[in-house]
Amino acid sequence: MKKENLIVVFYVLYFVWLFIVTYLTPDLAILNYFTLGVAFFYFIFLRSDNDLLLFAFGSLIPILFVVLGVGNPQLKLDFSAIKDTPIWLPIAWGTTFVTLRKLFVLVSREI
Repeated sequence: MKKENLIVVFYVLYFVWLFIVTYLTPDLAILNYFTLGVAFFYFIFLRSDNDLLLFAFGSLIPILFVVLGVGNPQLKLDFSAIKDTPIWLPIAWGTTFVTLRKLFVLVSREI
């Protein structure tokens, strides 16, 4: 399969996943499995240079927000809040960072 076709398939899967995450189901098990599937699909078929680093950076952002307690009026370190963070959330942020970079590269290459 050509790489362009894989990218189209990935973006279709990504936006279906994004729709499921935001609108259709509050079931954490479905969200976790589907998000892991999207990330594995990307890293198996579409990975490029520095994607793992960018994915790790994007995944750390929601964890830092939880640990720092950014939503609270007082900033304080609360490492116990990590256990309440769903697995799909850091994976979703990491995948979004990587896909936005991939989209930027594809669009800038066409211009």
